[in-house]
Amino acid sequence: IGFVTSAFGGRPGMISGAAGARATIIGSFIGTPDRVGMNGEGVEIVFPSVIISGGFMLLIWYTKFYRFTKLIPESVLVGFLNGLGLLIILSQVYTFRNEDDTQWRTGDELGWMVLITFVSWFTMEFTPKMPCRFANLVPSSLLALVVGAIFEFALVRPLGHRTDTIGDVAEFTPENAFPTPFMIDPQYDLTKLQSEDTPVRIFLLSVLLCAVGSIESLLTAEVVTEVVKTPNRPDRVMSALGCANIIAGFVGGMGGDATIGLSKMNVISGGTSRISGVVASIGVLLSVTVAYPLLNLVPMSALTGVMLVVGLHTFSWPSIPYAVSACLPEQWRQYAKVGGRQLLPLRVDRYDALIMAVVSVISYTTNIVYGIFAGVVLACCRFSWESTHDFTVSSVLRADGSKLYTAQGELFFATANKFHLEFDYVNDPERVALLLEFEPQDYSAVHAIRKVMHNYEKAGKHIEVRIHGGEHQGGDEAPNYAQTIEMSEEWHRARTVHKDEVTK
Repeated sequence: IGFVTSAFGGRPGMISGAAGARATIIGSFIGTPDRVGMNGEGVEIVFPSVIISGGFMLLIWYTKFYRFTKLIPESVLVGFLNGLGLLIILSQVYTFRNEDDTQWRTGDELGWMVLITFVSWFTMEFTPKMPCRFANLVPSSLLALVVGAIFEFALVRPLGHRTDTIGDVAEFTPENAFPTPFMIDPQYDLTKLQSEDTPVRIFLLSVLLCAVGSIESLLTAEVVTEVVKTPNRPDRVMSALGCANIIAGFVGGMGGDATIGLSKMNVISGGTSRISGVVASIGVLLSVTVAYPLLNLVPMSALTGVMLVVGLHTFSWPSIPYAVSACLPEQWRQYAKVGGRQLLPLRVDRYDALIMAVVSVISYTTNIVYGIFAGVVLACCRFSWESTHDFTVSSVLRADGSKLYTAQGELFFATANKFHLEFDYVNDPERVALLLEFEPQDYSAVHAIRKVMHNYEKAGKHIEVRIHGGEHQGGDEAPNYAQTIEMSEEWHRARTVHKDEVTK
């Protein structure tokens, strides 16, 4: 995943891999493992689902469906970051529970684990900020894991104590160090794929994996673009991601997508080109296939410290004072000061704060697909409602005895429902004209105009509908124009006339 998306994708500097959001979705489709590090019941459906999800991603690329990410507002993006950050941070608490997840670890073991977690977190967080050349040469995450391992084997174990390492939880061995096509891997029973409900489960899982992978990758690409200030190619992001997941599914992987925490850390550290992602993916490959004995020595608490940094950098912290300010009366916010510094924003949009909270909660409790969908629906409902207040209809009697109605604003489903009530069918003169500022936006708008025309026909009167237009593209000398729409009971057709004719 990491190599293909970095080498051929459309967002240099973005890091991709097995993301936590995907793991959450996959975990909801398979059984709970008997012990940590083992596969759950029904894991065989994962690999065909990953392959099919890659095919869906290529379909999104081919149809250019990725363009609809423009509908995702900033408030939804903030909620997405917060939900993902909470998911990463709070999932680390399981490190401090015993293997069967029934109770917390206690005593000296818990104390040493907390110490190693803190040391790893401190090393990764503050090493890049040190004013020395060494701090910029060594990846802070790698240094944090090395420091955690040194603490474990140079301090904790010589004192007669120990904490769990990766080798204790999910040991890397020569048997699982190299990828094997799932069709020939003896640990999987492919006969389980013959059950009646398997096709439905595979389809649902593949759709969810495609949705979460596409959304997370496209949004992460936007976040990285804001940092590096270089162009983003969403079409190449989707094509590379689809191919990568197809390959990963065939070799027995869970697939993946962009990891926003690692991507932000990569670009902040200066990794803004394709080389950073390619080197990272090759490094992971060599670590798993060659240096796996060293990976088995890494304490789980050191890994927890690294992931806490990732989660903390993913969470959008400025959204907290924004949300607090939204909960307070406007006149109270000015008193939130320390040393003359304003702690809370004075002007906030409460509806945007609500969207942030809803997306964050749903993304954390279910998955980011549902969270983003809910946020976009709320944002669209808000926009539609606000647009209804910008739509007005005015009328004036002209010198020739006819009456002109002028509709200002967008005529669409939210403003079309009561549009026909704006007209005086009984008292209007024989000739009536309707001038729309914009073209009808949907079928509801067209139907509303047809209803007005039908009412005037029933009253024995004639109405002409005209639509203002802009300038023709192609030069300043191009004439201004409007569109005249003549509508019948069945449908409507359009022809173009000059704007001076409409004025006349």
